[in-house]
Amino acid sequence: MTSLVVNTEPQCLTLRDAIATPFELIAPADAPDQPPRYAGFKAFTSGCLYDSEGARVDPSLRIGGEQLASIDPATLPPEQRGGTWLTGRTLYLGPFMNHYGHFITEGLSRYWKQDIGPVDHVVGYPFTHDNGNILIEEFHCHLAGLLGVPIDRMAILRSQTVFDEVVIPEQLWINNVHVNAHMRSVYDRIRARHAGRNSSGRLFLSRPASKRLGNPLAVEEVFASFGFRVIYPERIPIAEQLALYANCEVLASLSGGGMHNCLFARPGLMTIEVGDTRARRNPVLTQRMANELAQVEAHFIPFGEGTEADIEPKIVRKNLRKILSELPRRGPVLMLRLKRRFGGLSGKAQKRG
Repeated sequence: MTSLVVNTEPQCLTLRDAIATPFELIAPADAPDQPPRYAGFKAFTSGCLYDSEGARVDPSLRIGGEQLASIDPATLPPEQRGGTWLTGRTLYLGPFMNHYGHFITEGLSRYWKQDIGPVDHVVGYPFTHDNGNILIEEFHCHLAGLLGVPIDRMAILRSQTVFDEVVIPEQLWINNVHVNAHMRSVYDRIRARHAGRNSSGRLFLSRPASKRLGNPLAVEEVFASFGFRVIYPERIPIAEQLALYANCEVLASLSGGGMHNCLFARPGLMTIEVGDTRARRNPVLTQRMANELAQVEAHFIPFGEGTEADIEPKIVRKNLRKILSELPRRGPVLMLRLKRRFGGLSGKAQKRG
């Protein structure tokens, strides 16, 4: 099988007098004529960096993904150059991802450079999430802070800007294509700040309401019967979450952003993913990239081909018996039901990719 992890030396450009064009989210009906490969795309974006001669700086573009494309022209005409001058030294972070799953994968993949030195400004572009609005949350600030990236000072490129000097780290996670092996050092730096504590045991990351799985509560009970602690990550501060992932014995989750947290776990850890209506027979490509990069012992419980949104609990149970080589117990399920009854299922949901 072809590897999804590449091992090339990351590049970091430093340009003077570069130009940033403003971000724009463009509906397909409003986009100029595009090549046939873009037929059926949901949206287009414009906004990137050009060098002082007007040539597009391709490392500034967001690449990878699905049904979304940047359509910035290769050359910026002379009459369209210029803009507000930004003095000093600027760090460019690319499109800012509001959603957790996108942020911890492709979002963090420009945060790898450790010896950039002091910068006067930090800039980024919006993305299509939330109609182009930027929503910085606790997990953004905490993770960026661990990597020494001051996103609390990030300015959004909504007007044309000319940089005195701008530093552009390469995007190392190309969604649905490949990921650079140097991303491991990013997750290692984060994990090192939380590892070495008491074991957090077996964890099952769930969502009380899921768009792609109709019966997550039934799945929770199956995992509880095998000694898994059921948690809802969106209800736990990010620092506590990272400590759980860094020190767990087995990490299990429904498909989606929760499963991406294997990136913060130790290499060789057993992980178990429960498929859904999007990931029926195998993990989606983004998760396969995460599994290979994290070097985990990944297991997958297929959703199946039925038309209903529910997964059969007996199928989950049968798979867990095989994976763990043990039998379920009734007691933990009763405890989980009591906890639900008296603890409720309310809580603010963290955005997930």
